[in-house]
Amino acid sequence: MAITYIQAFPPLWYIVGLDGLAAGGAQMFTYDSITRQSKTVFQDPAGILAWTNPVIFDLNGTKGPFYWQLDSSNPNDLYYVEVYDKQGNLLWQANDFPTAGAGGGGNVTIYIPIVNYITNNQFINHIGAQAGPLPTNLVIAPSNHKGFTPALINPIVGTYGVLGPDIRFVKNNTNAVDSISFPVFALASAPLIGDVTPVEYIRYQCTNTPTGETYKSFQFPITQKVKNLSNQSMTFGFWAAVTSTPATVNIYCRQYYGSGTGATPESSSTRTLIASYNLTSTWTWFPTNFTIPSVAGGSLGTPGLQTDDDALYIQIDMPLDTPCDILFTKPALFLGTVDPDTEFDSYDMIDSIDQTPRTGDIRVSYWASAPLGWVAMNDSTIGNVGSGATVAGQFTFQLYKTIWDAVINGYAPVVGGRGASALDDFLANKPMQLPLSLGRALAAAGSGFGLTPRVLGQIVGSEVITYGAMPLHNHSGSSASVALGTGQQVNPAGGNASASFLNGPTSVTLNIASAGGGTLNTQGVADGNMPPTSYMNVFIKL
Repeated sequence: MAITYIQAFPPLWYIVGLDGLAAGGAQMFTYDSITRQSKTVFQDPAGILAWTNPVIFDLNGTKGPFYWQLDSSNPNDLYYVEVYDKQGNLLWQANDFPTAGAGGGGNVTIYIPIVNYITNNQFINHIGAQAGPLPTNLVIAPSNHKGFTPALINPIVGTYGVLGPDIRFVKNNTNAVDSISFPVFALASAPLIGDVTPVEYIRYQCTNTPTGETYKSFQFPITQKVKNLSNQSMTFGFWAAVTSTPATVNIYCRQYYGSGTGATPESSSTRTLIASYNLTSTWTWFPTNFTIPSVAGGSLGTPGLQTDDDALYIQIDMPLDTPCDILFTKPALFLGTVDPDTEFDSYDMIDSIDQTPRTGDIRVSYWASAPLGWVAMNDSTIGNVGSGATVAGQFTFQLYKTIWDAVINGYAPVVGGRGASALDDFLANKPMQLPLSLGRALAAAGSGFGLTPRVLGQIVGSEVITYGAMPLHNHSGSSASVALGTGQQVNPAGGNASASFLNGPTSVTLNIASAGGGTLNTQGVADGNMPPTSYMNVFIKL
């Protein structure tokens, strides 16, 4: 028996949708042509790098190359292929595929694209210079954020600092008189010899001798899910120097197993030392090959009481309990044992990741249902898997916490009442009402000039104008002269004036306006207080 892998041309596949346009996000499912069981297709002619099944095509409808496994002892065992657009509509299918192609196998050199898993290592859109003493949790610049625990309000603090998205500075106390700045490399300078020198770098200064420090780190989020990259060979590196006095910095791999009940707690076995570097006044590249510890034996928590916020971080620890003046830039984490000579991402490439929608972001659409990764704002509830909420599962924790922290209970009520924290209520299986939005206009929270202050999630207004809500006003009227006989009485319809005479004049002039006349409406009018409005569906990011 000989297993070979052939490429079905063209090398780059282009999928067309039912509308004749590129089918961005199309899905290709591959099965055994005989058993209809899932069967993998590969990225290389050696059959080492497998594509996911289904294969998800890029936004421009392309993907490839594809190498298809053939078995010489069973030549009829081919592939059955189905391709769907991202809405799940079948585009085409093929059986007994492929029927011809070029062979592969043998000694093969595989090209693996080099990806830096530390997003925004040039610190664009940073916070700016910060005088000390620095707080224990400070966001430095945007970075990876999908699936990381929201940390702007009431952050979850682990043994080694705040958990959350973005590049941040974390420490266990505020005893240090420290500061952060972002100096600019001189326009004509290129101190990162052999590499691309960026515009700025980070400078961390500590001017006293603090005490009681156990960690003082620049923290970089790598990926949601602690299982990802478990036991993988990686390469970390960064450019660093000092202004004068040599110093030593330590690099740590932080594996967080989540905030759920029974999850593996943080300890020295979940925060492991990668390397220690001795810095001098010369800018130097410090690379280290290491293996991310295996998660075997760890736990994400009790099933049904997990929070889906387990993640992997890298921390660059500053010298503890001592003065220092550290400079660094371009931290990098690569998959495999590699040490590229140069590394650079354009600002657009960085923004394409760190400026994507975040948990709690809102979008409007004419889609009938929520896109994957979003929830419809349809006055429903969210909660943990056993909560009985409309949208229930551990994947809702990040949104649950975001709303719990930002919106008061009156506008996002928790069934059974709010407890001490979002985490406590989520693990107690309490559903939470999403802020109401159906049939309502969206407006900006805050204190507009001359306007009533409004808080996040607040709902006000009515479609109906009632008598009590009407502005103070009067109706216009007119004067009328009426001839009367003795003993007659007049009461103008809709007016507030009347007159009667037994003896006397036979005519009288009535001024309805002066009496506030006119017809009063005390019932209210539907839609009587609404501006021209267009309706569409509202979704919120998980």
